[in-house]
Amino acid sequence: MTEIADWRPGLRLLRAALRGTRAPALRVAAWSAVEAAPALASGWVLGRALDQGFLDGRPATGLAWLALLGVLYALRAAAERAVFEPLSHIVEPLRDELVRRLVHGTLYAAVHRVRAADAKDVARLTGQVDAVRGIVGALLRTARPLAVTLVAALTGLAVLDPLLAALVGVPLAVAVVIFLVSMRTVIRRRQSHLAAEERVAAVTGEVLAAGRDITALGAEERAASDVEDAADASVATALAVARASAVRTPVVLLGGQLPVLLILLTGPALVQRGGVSAGAVVGAVMYVTVYLVPALELMTGSVAGYWSQLRVLSGRLAAASDAPDDPVPVPAPGVVAEAPREGDLEVRNLTFAYGPHAAPVLRGLDLVVPSGDHLAIVGPSGIGKSTLAGLLAGVETPLKGTVTMAGQPVRPGRVALLPQEAYVFPGTVGDNLRYLAPDLDTAALDRAVAAVGARELVARLGGYDAEVPDPAGTLSSGERQLIALARVYASPARVVVLDEATSHLDMAAEAVAETGFAARPGTLVVIAHRLTTAARARRVLLLDGERPVLGSHAELSATSPAYAALVGHWTAQAPRSPQVPQGARAGRP
Repeated sequence: MTEIADWRPGLRLLRAALRGTRAPALRVAAWSAVEAAPALASGWVLGRALDQGFLDGRPATGLAWLALLGVLYALRAAAERAVFEPLSHIVEPLRDELVRRLVHGTLYAAVHRVRAADAKDVARLTGQVDAVRGIVGALLRTARPLAVTLVAALTGLAVLDPLLAALVGVPLAVAVVIFLVSMRTVIRRRQSHLAAEERVAAVTGEVLAAGRDITALGAEERAASDVEDAADASVATALAVARASAVRTPVVLLGGQLPVLLILLTGPALVQRGGVSAGAVVGAVMYVTVYLVPALELMTGSVAGYWSQLRVLSGRLAAASDAPDDPVPVPAPGVVAEAPREGDLEVRNLTFAYGPHAAPVLRGLDLVVPSGDHLAIVGPSGIGKSTLAGLLAGVETPLKGTVTMAGQPVRPGRVALLPQEAYVFPGTVGDNLRYLAPDLDTAALDRAVAAVGARELVARLGGYDAEVPDPAGTLSSGERQLIALARVYASPARVVVLDEATSHLDMAAEAVAETGFAARPGTLVVIAHRLTTAARARRVLLLDGERPVLGSHAELSATSPAYAALVGHWTAQAPRSPQVPQGARAGRP
């Protein structure tokens, strides 16, 4: 059975998110007091209208009292209209602050490997934050007037007649206690339902991300079954919430309808004995039927649902947004925070899988990449080359084993990873090239540009100060790769992992870029997609199922049938026409 999570972290989150809304909250409180005027005075005024007016033969006096009641209702209508403006100044800043905290906590957790990011984070950001915003707004519109109405009506009833107030108050108190106890079950079941909804998002995200592999393996029925099972569990938990919420009917009968029955049964006798006036009996019935019963129905219905949802959702968001207020600065993805110390990149007993029930992509891998090495990683498509690149750079978390550099666990930022899809942001050419080394001088920038063969491209764009407002529209894929290569070359990273980062370059341009990186101080790891890339490396790691092989290109060609077959495949796929000269615009058709 799911335990009710501690509600205090969620409460602290809401308090922190509402900080700074004191002024609109005070305005809401002031208008709420005006709204409560009819609930406080209506039964008492009606009793006076009957006892001192209509029943006493003075209809004008009775009408005067009713006119006063009409004025109170007019004031209530004005207050209800006026309260919406300060409510908006509470709810909208709440949403903005929750989004800020959730994004901050999610990014912190992903970068510092506190937990893995998945589709549930998107569900929290898009669905749960907006749900909390809507629930808080709904509670301020319903629970706020509900609370003031209950307090005002009970106060007015006590002033009208203490005996009648006792007849109402005892069953009402018992009903409220029963309702509060039952809320534990409702909250527990709502937690299970929310977890089931997050499971639907997570499973669906995993299936969509692995769509090509699922099709290749013929596992469509298994994938569909996983999604259906998650959806069925979500439906079952929703039904459980509905069943637990059904307690509202007996609570309303006990706390609202029973007091009316007691007043009507005992009222005539009390009036005959002279202890209670007829106007007081009618006024008490008005307090109960007009205010207490609707308030009780609202409390056990909408407000209970909102409150239980808010407790569960705020707790989830609090856990997801948990991060230090002033964390250690972490660079953007790919940014090198500081150059790692000289040392080897070591992989020990590395195992990785893309899910708890998936077959490992890598299993028990041991590898040492000495400082200054030039390693090419090769293997058939889908064997885990890019996965290993991510693990070496610290952007993926192994299921088992370690990846260390200079004896310390590899973290994002200590190794520069350049993927196939190169990112160039709108701005100047120089800003893009200096992104990982903001203080780089022009001479060092010139060396980086020349080393990767991007000098002609930079000149064509207009130099380092030239603006590139639309990189995706004005630069080809190969040109964006050249800029990204120069950016990483100019960075202070001592270890660089190129994950098919030259795939859009022609072979001549690729040779220039890889030769430049090979001559650069530090360690170079390249995910090879061409024979020439493997041949240029000092060592080659062949990923071939559970038996990886390490050696030079010549050694593997002579001793490894799998590597020889891969080389034969590359040779068969090599273009027969002459290649574009290195100076051409790389990657542009």
